[in-house]
Amino acid sequence: MAKVRKASKPPQNKAQEFAGKRGGISRRFLLKRSAGVVVGAAAASLTGAFGARAQVGGLYVYNSPPELPLPMGALTYLDQKQYIHNMEVVAHLSGASISGGEPLMAMWAKGKQRLLPANGGFVDVSEAKNPVVVNKGVIRGGGTVTYNTKLKKWIMMCTAAQPLSSAVPEFPHGQYDKELRDKVLAYKGLRGIRNYDITDPTKPNMLQEFNTGEKGNGTHHNFYDGGQYAYLDCGWDDQLRLENHQRPYSNAIMIVDMSDPAQVKEVSRWWVPGQRLGEEEEYKKYRFAGDHTSWTGNHGALTVPKRVEDGGTIGYGGFGAFGMYVMDLSDIKHPKPYGKVQYDFDAFGTIPFHTCYPVITDAAHPKLQNIVVALHEAIEADCREVYHTPYTVDVKDPKNPKIIGFFPRPAAPPDAPYADFCMARGRFGSHNTQCWLAPGASKPNIMAVSWFNAGLRVFDISEPTQPKEVAWFVPPRDGDINKFETWWRGTTENVFVEWDRNLIWIGTHEGTYCLSTPALGKPVLEARKIEKWSVPTCNVGWDDQTAATFYFGRSLSEMS
Repeated sequence: MAKVRKASKPPQNKAQEFAGKRGGISRRFLLKRSAGVVVGAAAASLTGAFGARAQVGGLYVYNSPPELPLPMGALTYLDQKQYIHNMEVVAHLSGASISGGEPLMAMWAKGKQRLLPANGGFVDVSEAKNPVVVNKGVIRGGGTVTYNTKLKKWIMMCTAAQPLSSAVPEFPHGQYDKELRDKVLAYKGLRGIRNYDITDPTKPNMLQEFNTGEKGNGTHHNFYDGGQYAYLDCGWDDQLRLENHQRPYSNAIMIVDMSDPAQVKEVSRWWVPGQRLGEEEEYKKYRFAGDHTSWTGNHGALTVPKRVEDGGTIGYGGFGAFGMYVMDLSDIKHPKPYGKVQYDFDAFGTIPFHTCYPVITDAAHPKLQNIVVALHEAIEADCREVYHTPYTVDVKDPKNPKIIGFFPRPAAPPDAPYADFCMARGRFGSHNTQCWLAPGASKPNIMAVSWFNAGLRVFDISEPTQPKEVAWFVPPRDGDINKFETWWRGTTENVFVEWDRNLIWIGTHEGTYCLSTPALGKPVLEARKIEKWSVPTCNVGWDDQTAATFYFGRSLSEMS
């Protein structure tokens, strides 16, 4: 990450610990204490002890997060220019950032009105040229938005988690700095989910706060499509290990019954063997075990294309460095893996497998049958990690998923003041796809991806082995270069595509943009009713008129 690592006592203590336990002296400790002065006789006296230890432990025995320098060409300011290719800006709304992507369901609708969640409220996107903030700050957290057909209610499932322990200049090692770790672990808030009835989004009614465990992370981004089950990206206790500095613990999968969103019931849990503390023999099989950089847990829950209650048996989940898992849900109480795929060129850092997007295809795109687009997520600012890119994965054989294509690396705009996005400051890499459930029939060959400091990137995946970039938009950078926390994540976080209006909405740290591109077709700017959704089994009956006297759920006061 782009930061100056401060000198700290733990490395020295660690070096002494290794020297004492292993009867030798660490190379890093040797270099520091020698101050670069090598004397023949002194070097000779150390040869025996150092050489013997090195044969067993290797040259490097201190597992601190790597300290990589900033690229020489990195900007010393944040670029305020806007860059765009094969796109047009339809609208811009400052101060409210829409969400979407990781939850894979985000839009509320009634009649011609359409809302996207943003900052604890919504942005009304009905009139594309005039987005308007609605009810900001009344909902705690963000998450999935979907219509429950049986209950005839719009339900929003919000995540609730303890704070991150991300590395910052004050605590450059994140969770490995004890003071920061202790602060994060002292969090007293809810770890789990909050369910809201948002049938009337101006008067959201909290139905339940469901606690997934007193310790652990809580949930991050979950999958709930309005059916019986929800799939939580969940850390339920303090025994799920995470190497990376961003969190003290990792997450795994918890499946819950959402038949009554006011009375959620746990159904099952699953984690990668070796992920839990105490499973060292399994964990030692992975090359990243103990590296203090890798993402060793779930991120983005499971994407389940066909509901289990409708006969579905498969879910796709990103488990970071462990890989992408194809899960067998034929016994919902005992989920187990069909198969998995890992990135062969994996190295330290990033979240190699993050969001999993099963392509919704048609007869006109036979090559896209059984294709999942798997995104990684960049973590470190300024490319202080190995570069990854999204993959196309063939899942025709669930026991043997295969990576068959890689998305091209976005190039810096020709007129930008940097030669590569690694020098533009902040995270450079993919984050979220478009939402899986969206208005209209999806275009199987189009994939919109938010790319942090590289903005929005639009790809044509007609040939899944060779995705091609067809459009992009890089908004002006926001933040203060002297305040690390204001810019280290980059800029563009989330993306939502309206297939029926050929519009793309993105959420940045500064606000929300509406964009159009010829790759989608001519944009429709006026409000219109949604005729169908991209996933026919979801949001069925979404525009039914519900009687005003219809009673559902309980308020918090009634629950207590």
